[in-house]
Amino acid sequence: RSDIEIVACHTRTSPFPFAYYGCESMAALAERHGIPLVSIPDRGPWECMPADLALVSSFHQIFKKPHLHLYRQAINIHPSLLPAHKGATPTNWMVKNGERIVGLTAHLLDEQVDAGSILFQRRLLNPWLADCQLRKALAFLSRQLVADVVRAYPNFTAIPQSGPNSSEPPRTEADAVLEIDRIPDVETLIHHIKAFTNYPMPKVRMNGRLFAIDYDAPRESLEIRVQGQPFHLLGYWLD
Repeated sequence: RSDIEIVACHTRTSPFPFAYYGCESMAALAERHGIPLVSIPDRGPWECMPADLALVSSFHQIFKKPHLHLYRQAINIHPSLLPAHKGATPTNWMVKNGERIVGLTAHLLDEQVDAGSILFQRRLLNPWLADCQLRKALAFLSRQLVADVVRAYPNFTAIPQSGPNSSEPPRTEADAVLEIDRIPDVETLIHHIKAFTNYPMPKVRMNGRLFAIDYDAPRESLEIRVQGQPFHLLGYWLD
């Protein structure tokens, strides 16, 4: 649309120390397009510039009423098919569950997390992707979802919610560790490896020691047995 003016791009003050995949920095992207870049603190109060429409994606702060009142409409791009997988790290749990049909949701923002009316959804087949790969794939697909939002603005129509309603906590480093003697089957181990690659890296604990599973940069192998089947994992010991 030719009538669009980007007022500003708001992003965190400190970049996340780990990159899931290679891409242009927000600072470089904003400079290339002549867009003002506004830094938001990692913690504490924050302010944003008013506009007609706010598009939110992978943002690290919760919008409250004073923020929402600055916009005619505010829309979040969430990397799951809501109402399933509300919360901070949905791709991790979708991969760990072995879900093959995943996707994106554009929904109205309110003060509740991932609870506003659903406006658009795009579904994606995930045939084998690890968490880091799925994040990149959904980022690519999000361009189509943003185009849906911009074309329809300001006349949005909510669509009915369907499917299970679920919410998971943000993943932690402890979630990335499997106990060797508690792995029920090979399929569970495969989903675990994909869910935590490449951050914070999947690990197994054996005799009190942690082995990081890393097929891209292995230093040694570890032989284990699951359901009576022996095989090797590639990676390295952490201690």
